[in-house]
Amino acid sequence: MLPMPKNSFRLLLILLFFVSAEAAGQNLAILIKFNVDGGNFNETKVTVTENGKEKEVFSPAKSKMIPELEFDKNYLITFSKPGYITKRVEISTQKVPEDIREADLDFDFAVEIFEQYEGVNTVIFNQPVAKWFYDTQEDEFTYDTDYTKSIRSALINFEKEYEEVKKSGPKIDAAALAAKQAEETRLADEAKAKAEEEKRKVAEAKTAEEERKRLVEEKRLADEKLQKEEAERAQQLANDEKAAAAAKLEEEEQRQAQLKADEDERKNLKAKTEEEKRLAKVKAEEEKRLSDLKAEEEGRNTADLKADKERKAAIKAKLEDAERARKKAELEAEMKQSKLEAAEEAKRREQLEKEEIERRQKEADLRRAEEERMAAEQAAETEKRQIAETAKAEADARKQASENAAFEEDRKKKAKAAFEAQQRAQAQAESVSEAQKRDRSEAMAKMEEERKSLSIKDAGDVVSRTEEVIEEVNRTITQVTVSRERMTYVYKKVAYNWGGVYYFRDDDSITNGVFKLETAD
Repeated sequence: MLPMPKNSFRLLLILLFFVSAEAAGQNLAILIKFNVDGGNFNETKVTVTENGKEKEVFSPAKSKMIPELEFDKNYLITFSKPGYITKRVEISTQKVPEDIREADLDFDFAVEIFEQYEGVNTVIFNQPVAKWFYDTQEDEFTYDTDYTKSIRSALINFEKEYEEVKKSGPKIDAAALAAKQAEETRLADEAKAKAEEEKRKVAEAKTAEEERKRLVEEKRLADEKLQKEEAERAQQLANDEKAAAAAKLEEEEQRQAQLKADEDERKNLKAKTEEEKRLAKVKAEEEKRLSDLKAEEEGRNTADLKADKERKAAIKAKLEDAERARKKAELEAEMKQSKLEAAEEAKRREQLEKEEIERRQKEADLRRAEEERMAAEQAAETEKRQIAETAKAEADARKQASENAAFEEDRKKKAKAAFEAQQRAQAQAESVSEAQKRDRSEAMAKMEEERKSLSIKDAGDVVSRTEEVIEEVNRTITQVTVSRERMTYVYKKVAYNWGGVYYFRDDDSITNGVFKLETAD
Protein backbone atom coordinates (compact mmCIF):
# COMPACT_ATOMS: atom_id res chain seq x y z
CA MET A 1 0.00 0.00 0.00
CA LEU A 2 1.37 3.42 -0.96
CA PRO A 3 1.66 6.04 1.83
CA MET A 4 -1.36 8.31 1.94
CA PRO A 5 -0.83 12.11 1.49
CA LYS A 6 -2.17 14.38 4.19
CA ASN A 7 -5.78 15.59 3.77
CA SER A 8 -6.70 12.73 1.40
CA PHE A 9 -7.62 9.06 1.60
CA ARG A 10 -7.69 6.12 -0.84
CA LEU A 11 -10.71 4.32 -2.21
CA LEU A 12 -9.97 0.59 -2.52
CA LEU A 13 -12.25 -1.13 -5.01
CA ILE A 14 -12.44 -4.86 -4.19
CA LEU A 15 -14.11 -7.01 -6.84
CA LEU A 16 -16.23 -9.93 -5.46
CA PHE A 17 -14.35 -10.09 -2.15
CA PHE A 18 -13.11 -7.95 0.73
CA VAL A 19 -9.43 -7.28 1.42
CA SER A 20 -8.37 -5.84 4.77
CA ALA A 21 -6.07 -2.87 4.31
CA GLU A 22 -4.80 0.11 6.21
CA ALA A 23 -3.67 3.38 4.71
CA ALA A 24 -0.27 4.28 6.11
CA GLY A 25 -0.27 7.40 8.22
CA GLN A 26 -4.04 7.79 8.56
CA ASN A 27 -5.42 4.24 9.05
CA LEU A 28 -8.35 4.90 6.69
CA ALA A 29 -9.74 2.65 3.97
CA ILE A 30 -13.10 2.43 2.20
CA LEU A 31 -13.79 -1.18 1.24
CA ILE A 32 -16.32 -1.69 -1.55
CA LYS A 33 -17.55 -5.08 -2.68
CA PHE A 34 -18.51 -4.63 -6.32
CA ASN A 35 -20.40 -7.46 -8.01
CA VAL A 36 -21.90 -7.86 -11.50
CA ASP A 37 -24.94 -10.10 -11.17
CA GLY A 38 -24.73 -13.00 -13.66
CA GLY A 39 -21.85 -11.45 -15.63
CA ASN A 40 -18.18 -10.44 -15.74
CA PHE A 41 -16.31 -7.16 -15.57
CA ASN A 42 -15.86 -6.71 -19.33
CA GLU A 43 -16.89 -3.17 -20.37
CA THR A 44 -17.54 -2.30 -16.71
CA LYS A 45 -16.68 1.24 -15.68
CA VAL A 46 -16.31 2.91 -12.32
CA THR A 47 -16.46 6.71 -12.58
CA VAL A 48 -15.32 9.01 -9.77
CA THR A 49 -16.91 12.50 -9.86
CA GLU A 50 -15.50 15.20 -7.57
CA ASN A 51 -17.64 18.25 -6.73
CA GLY A 52 -19.70 17.73 -9.88
CA LYS A 53 -16.69 17.28 -12.20
CA GLU A 54 -15.50 13.95 -13.57
CA LYS A 55 -12.16 13.09 -11.95
CA GLU A 56 -11.29 9.49 -12.94
CA VAL A 57 -12.74 6.57 -14.90
CA PHE A 58 -11.59 3.02 -14.15
CA SER A 59 -12.06 -0.23 -16.04
CA PRO A 60 -12.00 -3.08 -13.47
CA ALA A 61 -11.38 -5.69 -16.16
CA LYS A 62 -8.22 -3.97 -17.41
CA SER A 63 -6.42 -2.30 -14.54
CA LYS A 64 -6.10 -2.02 -10.79
CA MET A 65 -8.09 0.83 -9.34
CA ILE A 66 -6.71 2.97 -6.53
CA PRO A 67 -8.50 6.32 -6.85
CA GLU A 68 -7.57 8.99 -4.30
CA LEU A 69 -10.27 11.03 -2.59
CA GLU A 70 -9.50 14.22 -0.69
CA PHE A 71 -11.04 15.59 2.46
CA ASP A 72 -13.54 18.48 2.30
CA LYS A 73 -14.99 17.28 -1.02
CA ASN A 74 -18.19 15.64 -2.32
CA TYR A 75 -17.81 12.50 -4.44
CA LEU A 76 -20.14 10.42 -6.57
CA ILE A 77 -19.01 6.87 -7.42
CA THR A 78 -20.84 5.50 -10.48
CA PHE A 79 -20.86 1.76 -11.36
CA SER A 80 -21.97 1.02 -14.93
CA LYS A 81 -21.91 -1.58 -17.70
CA PRO A 82 -23.78 -1.71 -21.03
CA GLY A 83 -27.02 -3.68 -20.63
CA TYR A 84 -26.94 -3.33 -16.83
CA ILE A 85 -28.60 -0.92 -14.43
CA THR A 86 -26.24 1.88 -13.40
CA LYS A 87 -25.86 2.51 -9.66
CA ARG A 88 -24.41 5.47 -7.81
CA VAL A 89 -23.08 6.00 -4.27
CA GLU A 90 -22.48 9.44 -2.81
CA ILE A 91 -19.59 10.02 -0.34
CA SER A 92 -18.98 13.30 1.48
CA THR A 93 -15.56 13.79 3.10
CA GLN A 94 -16.43 17.17 4.59
CA LYS A 95 -16.54 18.20 8.25
CA VAL A 96 -13.84 15.72 9.33
CA PRO A 97 -11.88 17.41 12.15
CA GLU A 98 -8.18 17.95 11.48
CA ASP A 99 -7.11 16.33 14.74
CA ILE A 100 -8.71 12.94 13.96
CA ARG A 101 -7.93 12.63 10.26
CA GLU A 102 -5.16 10.21 11.13
CA ALA A 103 -7.46 8.05 13.26
CA ASP A 104 -9.10 4.77 12.21
CA LEU A 105 -12.07 5.94 10.10
CA ASP A 106 -12.56 2.80 7.92
CA PHE A 107 -15.99 1.85 6.62
CA ASP A 108 -17.27 -0.52 3.92
CA PHE A 109 -20.32 -1.22 1.75
CA ALA A 110 -21.35 -3.44 -1.17
CA VAL A 111 -22.59 -2.54 -4.67
CA GLU A 112 -24.19 -4.99 -7.08
CA ILE A 113 -25.50 -4.10 -10.54
CA PHE A 114 -28.24 -6.13 -12.31
CA GLU A 115 -28.94 -6.89 -15.91
CA GLN A 116 -31.46 -4.44 -17.36
CA TYR A 117 -34.82 -5.75 -18.62
CA GLU A 118 -37.35 -4.03 -20.80
CA GLY A 119 -40.45 -2.95 -18.94
CA VAL A 120 -38.80 -2.47 -15.53
CA ASN A 121 -39.00 1.03 -14.04
CA THR A 122 -35.42 2.06 -13.12
CA VAL A 123 -36.02 5.76 -12.42
CA ILE A 124 -35.03 5.26 -8.78
CA PHE A 125 -31.44 4.55 -9.88
CA ASN A 126 -31.08 8.01 -11.41
CA GLN A 127 -30.23 9.06 -7.84
CA PRO A 128 -27.68 7.53 -5.44
CA VAL A 129 -28.61 4.23 -3.77
CA ALA A 130 -26.74 5.37 -0.62
CA LYS A 131 -25.17 8.46 0.87
CA TRP A 132 -22.16 8.28 3.19
CA PHE A 133 -20.93 11.16 5.36
CA TYR A 134 -18.90 11.87 8.50
CA ASP A 135 -21.10 11.95 11.61
CA THR A 136 -19.58 14.58 13.94
CA GLN A 137 -21.57 13.25 16.91
CA GLU A 138 -20.44 9.63 16.48
CA ASP A 139 -16.96 10.56 15.15
CA GLU A 140 -17.19 8.07 12.30
CA PHE A 141 -18.36 7.66 8.71
CA THR A 142 -21.93 6.35 8.37
CA TYR A 143 -24.69 6.25 5.80
CA ASP A 144 -27.65 8.61 5.73
CA THR A 145 -30.47 6.55 7.27
CA ASP A 146 -33.13 9.15 6.53
CA TYR A 147 -32.22 9.13 2.86
CA THR A 148 -32.21 5.32 2.77
CA LYS A 149 -35.69 5.23 4.32
CA SER A 150 -36.97 7.74 1.75
CA ILE A 151 -36.07 5.45 -1.20
CA ARG A 152 -36.68 2.07 0.49
CA SER A 153 -40.25 1.61 -0.78
CA ALA A 154 -39.19 2.45 -4.35
CA LEU A 155 -36.33 -0.06 -4.12
CA ILE A 156 -38.69 -2.77 -2.80
CA ASN A 157 -41.13 -2.14 -5.67
CA PHE A 158 -38.24 -2.32 -8.13
CA GLU A 159 -37.06 -5.67 -6.73
CA LYS A 160 -40.55 -7.19 -7.01
CA GLU A 161 -41.03 -5.88 -10.53
CA TYR A 162 -37.53 -6.90 -11.56
CA GLU A 163 -37.90 -10.48 -10.32
CA GLU A 164 -41.24 -10.88 -12.12
CA VAL A 165 -39.91 -9.56 -15.43
CA LYS A 166 -36.67 -11.51 -15.03
CA LYS A 167 -38.60 -14.80 -14.82
CA SER A 168 -40.81 -14.21 -17.89
CA GLY A 169 -39.66 -11.18 -19.88
CA PRO A 170 -36.97 -10.82 -22.56
CA LYS A 171 -33.84 -8.81 -22.22
CA ILE A 172 -33.65 -5.31 -23.53
CA ASP A 173 -32.90 -4.85 -27.22
CA ALA A 174 -29.11 -4.39 -27.44
CA ALA A 175 -29.32 -2.34 -30.64
CA ALA A 176 -31.97 -0.05 -29.19
CA LEU A 177 -29.99 0.29 -25.99
CA ALA A 178 -26.87 1.14 -28.00
CA ALA A 179 -28.80 3.75 -29.96
CA LYS A 180 -30.24 5.16 -26.74
CA GLN A 181 -26.83 5.30 -25.13
CA ALA A 182 -25.39 6.93 -28.26
CA GLU A 183 -28.16 9.51 -28.15
CA GLU A 184 -27.65 10.10 -24.44
CA THR A 185 -23.93 10.51 -25.06
CA ARG A 186 -24.63 12.99 -27.85
CA LEU A 187 -27.01 14.97 -25.65
CA ALA A 188 -24.51 14.90 -22.80
CA ASP A 189 -21.75 16.11 -25.15
CA GLU A 190 -24.01 18.87 -26.44
CA ALA A 191 -24.94 19.88 -22.91
CA LYS A 192 -21.29 19.82 -21.86
CA ALA A 193 -20.27 21.88 -24.92
CA LYS A 194 -23.08 24.32 -24.24
CA ALA A 195 -22.08 24.60 -20.57
CA GLU A 196 -18.45 25.16 -21.54
CA GLU A 197 -19.52 27.78 -24.08
CA GLU A 198 -21.69 29.51 -21.49
CA LYS A 199 -18.80 29.37 -19.03
CA ARG A 200 -16.49 30.82 -21.68
CA LYS A 201 -18.95 33.59 -22.49
CA VAL A 202 -19.39 34.38 -18.80
CA ALA A 203 -15.60 34.47 -18.37
CA GLU A 204 -15.25 36.72 -21.43
CA ALA A 205 -18.04 38.97 -20.19
CA LYS A 206 -16.37 39.13 -16.79
CA THR A 207 -13.00 39.91 -18.41
CA ALA A 208 -14.61 42.57 -20.62
CA GLU A 209 -16.37 44.11 -17.61
CA GLU A 210 -13.13 44.12 -15.61
CA GLU A 211 -11.35 45.71 -18.58
CA ARG A 212 -14.12 48.30 -18.88
CA LYS A 213 -13.91 49.06 -15.15
CA ARG A 214 -10.11 49.28 -15.42
CA LEU A 215 -10.37 51.74 -18.33
CA VAL A 216 -13.01 53.78 -16.47
CA GLU A 217 -10.80 53.83 -13.37
CA GLU A 218 -7.76 54.81 -15.45
CA LYS A 219 -9.80 57.57 -17.09
CA ARG A 220 -11.05 58.76 -13.70
CA LEU A 221 -7.52 58.79 -12.27
CA ALA A 222 -6.19 60.54 -15.38
CA ASP A 223 -8.96 63.16 -15.18
CA GLU A 224 -8.30 63.66 -11.47
CA LYS A 225 -4.59 63.98 -12.16
CA LEU A 226 -5.25 66.44 -15.01
CA GLN A 227 -7.64 68.49 -12.87
CA LYS A 228 -5.13 68.48 -10.01
CA GLU A 229 -2.32 69.56 -12.33
CA GLU A 230 -4.53 72.28 -13.83
CA ALA A 231 -5.50 73.48 -10.34
CA GLU A 232 -1.83 73.46 -9.30
CA ARG A 233 -0.83 75.36 -12.44
CA ALA A 234 -3.62 77.90 -11.90
CA GLN A 235 -2.64 78.27 -8.24
CA GLN A 236 1.03 78.58 -9.17
CA LEU A 237 0.17 81.14 -11.85
CA ALA A 238 -1.95 83.10 -9.35
CA ASN A 239 0.85 82.90 -6.77
CA ASP A 240 3.40 84.00 -9.35
CA GLU A 241 1.17 86.88 -10.43
CA LYS A 242 0.58 87.89 -6.82
CA ALA A 243 4.28 87.66 -5.98
CA ALA A 244 5.21 89.59 -9.15
CA ALA A 245 2.63 92.27 -8.37
CA ALA A 246 3.83 92.54 -4.79
CA ALA A 247 7.46 92.67 -5.90
CA LYS A 248 6.67 95.26 -8.52
CA LEU A 249 4.64 97.31 -6.05
CA GLU A 250 7.46 97.16 -3.51
CA GLU A 251 9.96 98.06 -6.21
CA GLU A 252 7.79 100.98 -7.30
CA GLU A 253 7.40 102.18 -3.71
CA GLN A 254 11.15 101.97 -3.21
CA ARG A 255 11.73 103.79 -6.50
CA GLN A 256 9.19 106.49 -5.52
CA ALA A 257 10.82 106.86 -2.10
CA GLN A 258 14.26 107.06 -3.70
CA LEU A 259 13.02 109.62 -6.25
CA LYS A 260 11.46 111.70 -3.47
CA ALA A 261 14.62 111.48 -1.39
CA ASP A 262 16.74 112.42 -4.42
CA GLU A 263 14.38 115.26 -5.28
CA ASP A 264 14.39 116.57 -1.70
CA GLU A 265 18.15 116.38 -1.58
CA ARG A 266 18.37 118.12 -4.97
CA LYS A 267 16.03 120.88 -3.82
CA ASN A 268 17.88 121.33 -0.56
CA LEU A 269 21.21 121.37 -2.37
CA LYS A 270 19.89 123.80 -4.96
CA ALA A 271 18.39 126.07 -2.31
CA LYS A 272 21.59 125.96 -0.27
CA THR A 273 23.72 126.69 -3.29
CA GLU A 274 21.53 129.55 -4.42
CA GLU A 275 21.48 130.95 -0.87
CA GLU A 276 25.25 130.73 -0.65
CA LYS A 277 25.55 132.45 -4.02
CA ARG A 278 23.13 135.15 -2.95
CA LEU A 279 24.90 135.74 0.36
CA ALA A 280 28.24 135.78 -1.37
CA LYS A 281 26.92 138.27 -3.88
CA VAL A 282 25.39 140.46 -1.16
CA LYS A 283 28.60 140.26 0.84
CA ALA A 284 30.63 141.12 -2.20
CA GLU A 285 28.36 143.99 -3.10
CA GLU A 286 28.39 145.18 0.50
CA GLU A 287 32.17 144.93 0.69
CA LYS A 288 32.45 146.75 -2.61
CA ARG A 289 30.03 149.37 -1.40
CA LEU A 290 31.90 149.81 1.86
CA SER A 291 35.14 149.87 -0.02
CA ASP A 292 33.74 152.48 -2.36
CA LEU A 293 32.39 154.42 0.55
CA LYS A 294 35.72 154.23 2.31
CA ALA A 295 37.55 155.24 -0.75
CA GLU A 296 35.11 158.01 -1.43
CA GLU A 297 35.37 159.04 2.24
CA GLU A 298 39.10 159.01 2.08
CA GLY A 299 39.07 160.91 -1.21
CA ARG A 300 37.07 163.64 0.30
CA ASN A 301 38.43 165.45 3.14
CA THR A 302 35.07 166.86 3.97
CA ALA A 303 31.59 166.12 2.95
CA ASP A 304 28.28 167.49 3.39
CA LEU A 305 26.71 165.31 6.11
CA LYS A 306 23.23 165.96 4.79
CA ALA A 307 24.12 164.99 1.28
CA ASP A 308 25.90 161.98 2.58
CA LYS A 309 22.91 160.92 4.56
CA GLU A 310 20.65 161.40 1.55
CA ARG A 311 23.00 159.51 -0.61
CA LYS A 312 23.19 156.74 2.01
CA ALA A 313 19.41 156.72 2.30
CA ALA A 314 19.09 156.51 -1.46
CA ILE A 315 21.59 153.68 -1.59
CA LYS A 316 19.81 151.92 1.19
CA ALA A 317 16.45 152.29 -0.57
CA LYS A 318 18.05 151.11 -3.79
CA LEU A 319 19.46 148.08 -1.97
CA GLU A 320 16.11 147.31 -0.38
CA ASP A 321 14.37 147.57 -3.78
CA ALA A 322 17.00 145.29 -5.24
CA GLU A 323 16.49 142.81 -2.39
CA ARG A 324 12.72 142.81 -2.89
CA ALA A 325 13.13 142.32 -6.62
CA ARG A 326 15.57 139.48 -5.97
CA LYS A 327 13.19 137.75 -3.56
CA LYS A 328 10.30 138.19 -5.99
CA ALA A 329 12.35 136.71 -8.78
CA GLU A 330 13.40 133.82 -6.58
CA LEU A 331 9.75 133.21 -5.63
CA GLU A 332 8.68 133.29 -9.25
CA ALA A 333 11.53 130.95 -10.15
CA GLU A 334 10.54 128.56 -7.38
CA MET A 335 6.88 128.60 -8.53
CA LYS A 336 7.96 127.96 -12.11
CA GLN A 337 10.20 125.11 -10.92
CA SER A 338 7.30 123.62 -8.89
CA LYS A 339 5.05 123.75 -11.95
CA LEU A 340 7.70 122.03 -14.05
CA GLU A 341 8.22 119.37 -11.40
CA ALA A 342 4.42 118.83 -11.09
CA ALA A 343 4.18 118.44 -14.88
CA GLU A 344 7.08 115.97 -14.85
CA GLU A 345 5.45 114.03 -11.97
CA ALA A 346 2.09 113.89 -13.83
CA LYS A 347 3.87 112.71 -16.98
CA ARG A 348 5.79 110.09 -14.99
CA ARG A 349 2.60 108.81 -13.31
CA GLU A 350 0.86 108.64 -16.69
CA GLN A 351 3.76 106.57 -18.03
CA LEU A 352 3.59 104.24 -15.01
CA GLU A 353 -0.17 103.76 -15.45
CA LYS A 354 0.34 103.00 -19.13
CA GLU A 355 3.04 100.43 -18.28
CA GLU A 356 0.76 98.83 -15.65
CA ILE A 357 -2.12 98.56 -18.17
CA GLU A 358 0.24 96.98 -20.73
CA ARG A 359 1.54 94.55 -18.09
CA ARG A 360 -1.95 93.43 -17.08
CA GLN A 361 -2.99 93.05 -20.73
CA LYS A 362 0.09 90.93 -21.38
CA GLU A 363 -0.66 88.72 -18.36
CA ALA A 364 -4.30 88.34 -19.48
CA ASP A 365 -3.09 87.32 -22.96
CA LEU A 366 -0.73 84.76 -21.39
CA ARG A 367 -3.52 83.28 -19.23
CA ARG A 368 -5.87 83.08 -22.23
CA ALA A 369 -3.17 81.39 -24.33
CA GLU A 370 -2.51 78.88 -21.49
CA GLU A 371 -6.23 78.13 -21.13
CA GLU A 372 -6.57 77.60 -24.89
CA ARG A 373 -3.53 75.30 -24.87
CA MET A 374 -4.93 73.21 -21.99
CA ALA A 375 -8.35 72.99 -23.68
CA ALA A 376 -6.69 71.83 -26.91
CA GLU A 377 -4.66 69.18 -25.03
CA GLN A 378 -7.78 67.92 -23.23
CA ALA A 379 -9.74 67.77 -26.51
CA ALA A 380 -6.88 65.86 -28.15
CA GLU A 381 -6.72 63.42 -25.21
CA THR A 382 -10.51 62.88 -25.35
CA GLU A 383 -10.37 62.22 -29.09
CA LYS A 384 -7.45 59.81 -28.56
CA ARG A 385 -9.39 57.85 -25.90
CA GLN A 386 -12.48 57.70 -28.14
CA ILE A 387 -10.39 56.40 -31.06
CA ALA A 388 -8.79 53.76 -28.77
CA GLU A 389 -12.19 52.68 -27.39
CA THR A 390 -13.65 52.46 -30.92
CA ALA A 391 -10.68 50.37 -32.10
CA LYS A 392 -11.01 48.06 -29.08
CA ALA A 393 -14.76 47.63 -29.65
CA GLU A 394 -14.14 46.76 -33.31
CA ALA A 395 -11.40 44.28 -32.34
CA ASP A 396 -13.70 42.67 -29.75
CA ALA A 397 -16.48 42.42 -32.33
CA ARG A 398 -14.11 40.75 -34.83
CA LYS A 399 -12.87 38.36 -32.14
CA GLN A 400 -16.44 37.46 -31.10
CA ALA A 401 -17.45 36.91 -34.73
CA SER A 402 -14.42 34.65 -35.25
CA GLU A 403 -15.19 32.63 -32.09
CA ASN A 404 -18.85 32.33 -33.06
CA ALA A 405 -17.84 31.03 -36.49
CA ALA A 406 -15.45 28.51 -34.91
CA PHE A 407 -18.13 27.38 -32.44
CA GLU A 408 -20.66 26.97 -35.28
CA GLU A 409 -18.15 24.95 -37.31
CA ASP A 410 -17.44 22.72 -34.30
CA ARG A 411 -21.17 22.29 -33.67
CA LYS A 412 -21.70 21.23 -37.31
CA LYS A 413 -18.86 18.71 -37.04
CA LYS A 414 -20.33 17.23 -33.84
CA ALA A 415 -23.80 17.11 -35.42
CA LYS A 416 -22.36 15.32 -38.46
CA ALA A 417 -20.50 12.86 -36.22
CA ALA A 418 -23.68 12.20 -34.21
CA PHE A 419 -25.65 11.65 -37.41
CA GLU A 420 -23.04 9.20 -38.69
CA ALA A 421 -23.14 7.39 -35.33
CA GLN A 422 -26.92 7.18 -35.60
CA GLN A 423 -26.64 5.74 -39.09
CA ARG A 424 -24.13 3.17 -37.88
CA ALA A 425 -26.50 2.27 -35.04
CA GLN A 426 -29.31 1.96 -37.60
CA ALA A 427 -27.23 -0.33 -39.75
CA GLN A 428 -26.43 -2.45 -36.72
CA ALA A 429 -30.09 -2.58 -35.76
CA GLU A 430 -31.12 -3.59 -39.30
CA SER A 431 -28.59 -6.42 -39.24
CA VAL A 432 -30.53 -8.26 -36.57
CA SER A 433 -31.77 -11.56 -37.94
CA GLU A 434 -35.43 -12.24 -38.77
CA ALA A 435 -35.46 -15.00 -36.17
CA GLN A 436 -34.56 -12.55 -33.46
CA LYS A 437 -37.31 -10.23 -34.66
CA ARG A 438 -39.89 -13.04 -34.46
CA ASP A 439 -38.72 -14.00 -30.95
CA ARG A 440 -38.88 -10.41 -29.88
CA SER A 441 -42.33 -9.97 -31.40
CA GLU A 442 -43.68 -12.98 -29.53
CA ALA A 443 -42.05 -11.84 -26.31
CA MET A 444 -43.48 -8.35 -26.76
CA ALA A 445 -46.97 -9.69 -27.29
CA LYS A 446 -46.71 -11.74 -24.14
CA MET A 447 -45.21 -8.87 -22.19
CA GLU A 448 -47.93 -6.49 -23.38
CA GLU A 449 -50.55 -8.72 -21.85
CA GLU A 450 -48.59 -8.93 -18.61
CA ARG A 451 -47.99 -5.19 -18.63
CA LYS A 452 -51.67 -4.59 -19.06
CA SER A 453 -52.44 -6.72 -16.03
CA LEU A 454 -49.56 -5.35 -13.88
CA SER A 455 -48.81 -1.71 -14.64
CA ILE A 456 -52.24 -0.51 -15.66
CA LYS A 457 -54.16 -2.39 -12.97
CA ASP A 458 -51.68 -1.56 -10.23
CA ALA A 459 -51.56 2.14 -11.15
CA GLY A 460 -55.34 2.50 -11.37
CA ASP A 461 -57.54 4.11 -13.97
CA VAL A 462 -56.40 6.95 -16.25
CA VAL A 463 -57.11 10.35 -14.68
CA SER A 464 -55.65 12.59 -17.40
CA ARG A 465 -53.66 12.31 -20.64
CA THR A 466 -51.65 15.03 -22.44
CA GLU A 467 -49.68 14.76 -25.66
CA GLU A 468 -46.91 17.05 -26.99
CA VAL A 469 -44.90 16.86 -30.23
CA ILE A 470 -41.34 18.26 -30.11
CA GLU A 471 -39.59 18.88 -33.44
CA GLU A 472 -35.77 18.79 -33.37
CA VAL A 473 -33.10 18.95 -36.08
CA ASN A 474 -32.74 15.22 -36.72
CA ARG A 475 -35.71 13.68 -34.91
CA THR A 476 -39.31 14.13 -33.76
CA ILE A 477 -40.33 13.38 -30.15
CA THR A 478 -43.93 12.55 -29.27
CA GLN A 479 -44.30 12.92 -25.49
CA VAL A 480 -47.43 11.54 -23.78
CA THR A 481 -48.03 12.14 -20.06
CA VAL A 482 -50.53 9.70 -18.50
CA SER A 483 -51.73 10.32 -14.95
CA ARG A 484 -53.39 7.37 -13.23
CA GLU A 485 -54.90 7.13 -9.77
CA ARG A 486 -51.66 6.15 -8.04
CA MET A 487 -48.91 6.88 -10.57
CA THR A 488 -47.96 9.29 -13.39
CA TYR A 489 -45.96 8.03 -16.39
CA VAL A 490 -44.15 10.01 -19.11
CA TYR A 491 -43.93 8.13 -22.44
CA LYS A 492 -41.77 9.17 -25.40
CA LYS A 493 -41.76 8.06 -29.02
CA VAL A 494 -38.48 9.16 -30.66
CA ALA A 495 -38.54 8.98 -34.49
CA TYR A 496 -35.22 9.77 -36.21
CA ASN A 497 -35.03 11.22 -39.71
CA TRP A 498 -33.07 8.19 -40.89
CA GLY A 499 -36.00 5.90 -39.98
CA GLY A 500 -35.17 4.62 -36.50
CA VAL A 501 -38.05 4.69 -33.97
CA TYR A 502 -37.61 4.08 -30.21
CA TYR A 503 -40.04 4.10 -27.30
CA PHE A 504 -39.43 5.03 -23.66
CA ARG A 505 -41.36 5.17 -20.40
CA ASP A 506 -39.77 7.44 -17.76
CA ASP A 507 -36.51 7.25 -19.79
CA ASP A 508 -36.62 3.39 -19.75
CA SER A 509 -36.81 1.67 -23.14
CA ILE A 510 -40.15 -0.07 -23.97
CA THR A 511 -41.68 -1.67 -27.06
CA ASN A 512 -44.09 -0.19 -29.56
CA GLY A 513 -46.84 -2.49 -28.29
CA VAL A 514 -46.37 -1.40 -24.65
CA PHE A 515 -46.28 2.24 -25.74
CA LYS A 516 -49.57 1.92 -27.63
CA LEU A 517 -51.21 -0.14 -24.91
CA GLU A 518 -50.31 2.15 -22.01
CA THR A 519 -50.86 5.48 -23.82
CA ALA A 520 -54.25 4.54 -25.27
CA ASP A 521 -57.19 6.77 -24.23
